[in-house]
Amino acid sequence: MNSFVVDGVISNISELTGKNGDYIAVTLITNLMNEDEGCTIEFTNSDSLMALYQKGFLPKGRRVTCTGHIRTVAETYTNKEGEVVMLKRPKITLVDAAIPTGGLGPMPADKATNTVRRTGVVVKPAQAAEQATAPAVDGTPVF
Repeated sequence: MNSFVVDGVISNISELTGKNGDYIAVTLITNLMNEDEGCTIEFTNSDSLMALYQKGFLPKGRRVTCTGHIRTVAETYTNKEGEVVMLKRPKITLVDAAIPTGGLGPMPADKATNTVRRTGVVVKPAQAAEQATAPAVDGTPVF
């Protein structure tokens, strides 16, 4: 059986319901060569990737690395009139698609969270002992 790994950007993702329950349909776009139209990668998932999507980790525009097995490769489709029409981009359909550990790339700018990085002073153990003095105590009041 073949194995396919691709790095692309999520161009469309939607949650659907079918005869076997809920699932997500994902479309990635990737470039095969510099400045070409690229190709689309399509797959469905009802397990771990759906959970990531529901938690907001798979928005449109996010770059991901995906693995799977090639089911079909197509450059044409037949329209309602029965005419064979060229697709804008070649399409690869995957089965058993997954995003491996480390495969989630950067979020799109509008979805990225700006975490504030707090800075502090690092104190060495020797310095900590020097700084640890007896606490200041107020003097005894005189009556």
